[in-house]
Amino acid sequence: MAALCFSTGALLHSQPAGKAEAATEVYVVPFSHLDFFWGGTREECLARGNRIIAKAIQIANEHPEFRFLIEDEDFVANYVETHPGSPELESLKRLVKQGHIEIAPKWAAIFQNLPNGEILSRNLVYGKRYARTVFGVDPEVAHMGDIPGFTPQFPQMLAKAGIPFMVMTRMGPSDTSLFYWKSPDGSKALVWSDLRGYGWGSHLGLQNELNPARRTQIEKELAQVRTTTSGPVFMTWGSDLWAPAPKLVENVKLLNGEIPSLHFHLATPTEFFRSAVKTPGLPELAGEIPSSWPNVVSSLPHMWPLVAPAANTLLAAEKFAAINYALGYADYPQQDFEFLWRKLIESTDHNHDGQGGAAGDERKIEYSRMSIMRGKEILRDMLRNIAERVQIPFPKSFPLVVFNPLGWQRDDVVEAHVTLYGDVAPHDIEEYKKGLRIVDEKGQAIPFHIEEYSENISRALRLVFLARGVPSLGYKTYYIEPAQAPENLSPAAQVALDEQNDIKEPRRPLGSDAMENEFYRVTVDRATGRVALFDKELNREVSKGMEVVAVEERGGNYVAVEPPSGRTIYNIIDSVSLVENNPVRTVLQISGRIADIPIVQRWSLYRGAKRVDLENTIEWKGARFVRLQQVFPLEERNPEIHYGVPFGENNAANILPHSGPHMPDELTREEWLEARHIQDWIFAGASQWGLTIASSDQLIKLGGGAIRSEMLRGTRFTSVRVVRGSEVTSLHYPPPGVYHFRYSLSSGRGDWKTLKSYQAGMNLNQPLIAVSVVDDISRKSLPPARSFCSLEGDNLVISALKKSDASPSLILRFFEIQGKQAETPVTFLDRKRSFEEVNLLEENPGRQSQLAQVAPYEIKTVKLQLER
Repeated sequence: MAALCFSTGALLHSQPAGKAEAATEVYVVPFSHLDFFWGGTREECLARGNRIIAKAIQIANEHPEFRFLIEDEDFVANYVETHPGSPELESLKRLVKQGHIEIAPKWAAIFQNLPNGEILSRNLVYGKRYARTVFGVDPEVAHMGDIPGFTPQFPQMLAKAGIPFMVMTRMGPSDTSLFYWKSPDGSKALVWSDLRGYGWGSHLGLQNELNPARRTQIEKELAQVRTTTSGPVFMTWGSDLWAPAPKLVENVKLLNGEIPSLHFHLATPTEFFRSAVKTPGLPELAGEIPSSWPNVVSSLPHMWPLVAPAANTLLAAEKFAAINYALGYADYPQQDFEFLWRKLIESTDHNHDGQGGAAGDERKIEYSRMSIMRGKEILRDMLRNIAERVQIPFPKSFPLVVFNPLGWQRDDVVEAHVTLYGDVAPHDIEEYKKGLRIVDEKGQAIPFHIEEYSENISRALRLVFLARGVPSLGYKTYYIEPAQAPENLSPAAQVALDEQNDIKEPRRPLGSDAMENEFYRVTVDRATGRVALFDKELNREVSKGMEVVAVEERGGNYVAVEPPSGRTIYNIIDSVSLVENNPVRTVLQISGRIADIPIVQRWSLYRGAKRVDLENTIEWKGARFVRLQQVFPLEERNPEIHYGVPFGENNAANILPHSGPHMPDELTREEWLEARHIQDWIFAGASQWGLTIASSDQLIKLGGGAIRSEMLRGTRFTSVRVVRGSEVTSLHYPPPGVYHFRYSLSSGRGDWKTLKSYQAGMNLNQPLIAVSVVDDISRKSLPPARSFCSLEGDNLVISALKKSDASPSLILRFFEIQGKQAETPVTFLDRKRSFEEVNLLEENPGRQSQLAQVAPYEIKTVKLQLER
């Protein structure tokens, strides 16, 4: 790591003649940054980790003053599992209990800004529980080695997991090493910001001979760090997969004899913070630290975009498994969930494309896909158990039970697959072939459209409709009935295509295509493909000139190196066509090419829904040094920008003061100030009106009067140098493939709170789920529509509903997002329930209550007692 440059000046503080200055306490913390996938495959890294841990045990047994930190429990667990009954394991347990070796309160070294709040919190839960269960200790320091950004609610997560201390090794404030980092709710963690990086001690060569030049450099750098704090100094020794050296013990003793102004200790992080917490007058800082490695999303689109749908799948499966458990319909698959969550957590490890190469990256992808596949299997089983019990009030109908995994009532688009069967022979469905209609539980007809149907022994339909009023964390049932003839409904929007003017006069320049419904008018410039969106309620354009562009680079890397060529390449339009215009939706398709990269955009308007959806499909052929951006120009001057973050929202201007990149493998400060990882949504506007963009893409660039969604970015090299025979090269990303990016635009009067931008974002990424039912004979015990769980207040977001890990009760977690006090009962299975407030580890229950008092921005976890 490159050293951070400080201004020149006196190396040591001057002191009055005759008065001795107290020596600065320097806590040297030996550790090894145990990376998954970086220094080899997963198994190779774990094997290296076992040797490192064994060497630490050996040195600690020989030198009682030696200390060592193991950052993450995944490496600890591997050592435990591969050394059962061994004397080395007994030594490790004893040394941990004595405080000579410290283990972590987190499972893996994961990114902060990319995963959602549940991944971040469960990383702490699994790590802390493992330390308690296996070693009988309660770790209190989260050492965030090599993590390039920090989300603003993390101090609250730490506090609610009983972790008061934390170490940043990147991106911390340049002028302050020791401070309290405060979450929006007021929770605080005491933080050491390691301005020299996690390899500081090894960079200084504390494992080598202490020659005069090395001693001078040690004094110089410590003097510089001392200007940033009035407390003790934290110095890590170690780096990626480094093994500890006995020479450290000898050198610390030598330094204490040779530099009287400094007093060195071999220490654990806990020993440092027990001293540091006594420092008076420490500053309090607040805000987000955006990631300095944002391009992992766009350069590795085959990997990172899988994490969000994987987490959403597991959360939905947990919710409906908990409901099944409470109703007595099924056992709760606790072990399955814990295994899948741990693997998904490991897939968000901050490493990729190291010496583990494609095998390491593929393992991370497999973990995400496994969570999606197995999570969907559990979810489908749980939804089926409920759907099969829903009443069928209409004879000769096929029920379609539409489930809502989110904690508010929804109107949303449903895409469903339904197969129609005859009473005896599957093909006896002639009356359904004449015509169909869909009705709700009150018999009210619902507009729908059959996208396609397929036949062999009967008929299967793929259809789309707009469901209204689907209850919070519940379902609503629709019924497919036979009709004498197909319904004749008007299309969702009116369309005027420019090509129709060719009939009158083909000898003219190209014009525009347009589609409009009661809410919006969408106009496509036929020559450029640029799109304008006009809001009829606001009587104004809310975005004009939306398009896909390519910003050319000279070939950067997949993390942070962004060398622009200065050129922008625009989309060459091949065609604009109307691909759907039915009673549910109208879709205009724009087909074009950028640098020989085919791009298809599908813009959709819906009957009765104030939203415009966009899906971009990109066929990436490889080796193009461009960044493909979906550009959303902003009409409001100097708008406020808000966006989703784990367990909340953030204002784009809310950055922790004086934080930012200072390492050579990070973005420049100018680039960093524009880049954001978002959760689900981003809003631009003011109190009068604004534009919400719900997005499946997490990397956004701000500035230049636009929001730019960074979809794909071609790279020329990575950190790995590859030699194949006489060929010396690196690796190129993304891999060839077809990639999809989805957005939903909405606008209106008011700010992001009034418009509930967060609901729009979560709706896009956690769609309604339709389950088809055909058994009309078995007993039906459930009504056609039901909410299983709900809270009162649009500012409250249900994050998780699950069975408790340690008791038969249920755990409900929710958070306040608008920054205002809330009070709510918890309604579950039609009753207002008593509950106890607990921490993230589902411990320390408070008094029984039926009304939750929720502070602004608070994350609340409660335990519900059930009688099954």
